Amino acid sequence: MTMPTLLELVEAGAHFGHNRSLTYPKAKNYVFTTKNGISLIDLEKTQNAILKAQAMLWQCIGDNRTVLFVGTKNSVRTIVQEAALSLNLPYITERWFGGTLTNFETIISNIKKMNDLEAYLEDDKSKSLSKKERLHQTNKLAHYRRFLGGLAALKKMPDLIVLASASADKVAITEASQIGISIIAICDTDVNPDRVTVPIPANDDAPKAVRLILQTMIEKPSTKIKAEPEAKEPKATVSKSKISDEPKKTVKKTEKAEPKKAVKKAVKKTEKAEKVEKPVKKVVKTKKAKK
Repeated sequence: MTMPTLLELVEAGAHFGHNRSLTYPKAKNYVFTTKNGISLIDLEKTQNAILKAQAMLWQCIGDNRTVLFVGTKNSVRTIVQEAALSLNLPYITERWFGGTLTNFETIISNIKKMNDLEAYLEDDKSKSLSKKERLHQTNKLAHYRRFLGGLAALKKMPDLIVLASASADKVAITEASQIGISIIAICDTDVNPDRVTVPIPANDDAPKAVRLILQTMIEKPSTKIKAEPEAKEPKATVSKSKISDEPKKTVKKTEKAEPKKAVKKAVKKTEKAEKVEKPVKKVVKTKKAKK
């Protein structure tokens, strides 16, 4: 999956932030404009953040470091689970237990208990259990799996955590910051982006936007993307000639003008399209209702 265009991000509802009065001061750097009292996110910065997050994620995977996906919000649980399973990585989608990172030894011991209980019930030794005792042990295992099933393969402290919503999992950010674990998180406008290593400015209440961002991140970056910065270097050496000065000025103007025009056109299209307009209104209303 290639980098989503500005229009695709708009259609997914990624540009809608919170009410202007609820916008965190440091998050204003990611706000493109304000309309009807709602902060609209600069999607060009969203694209750049996705690239950084993708590079960090795959560097960790390439170095055989542990990555943990987290998404406890009801609307994104399935999306986070699918993304983690596609890379065979651990995940938490039901609930973030306090001390998951700061009291990591307890979590590891509980994971071991779950794995041992699962192995015991599958072994022939468990056949001697009464129906009542087997039912009790089966229910116990189901409880373990619900909250720790995604961590079954976790053996050491994660080196990176990926959050589908920085606002929904603030405790995870606090614990990771205390230990010094890197954080990638989708940050809405009501969150302090400085608490996150790589903040991705986007609407974390829109499942389509979360899915689009995570699907782009988990795709392994191509060699072409890495080669782009090196290809631009030779062009900079010709900057002294008078002939090359004029084209450079025009390029700079178009680079600044085109993204702004694209976002404005995309926002207008979503307002005119009935299919896109309905879910967007719901997102805005829920945010106003919450706050």
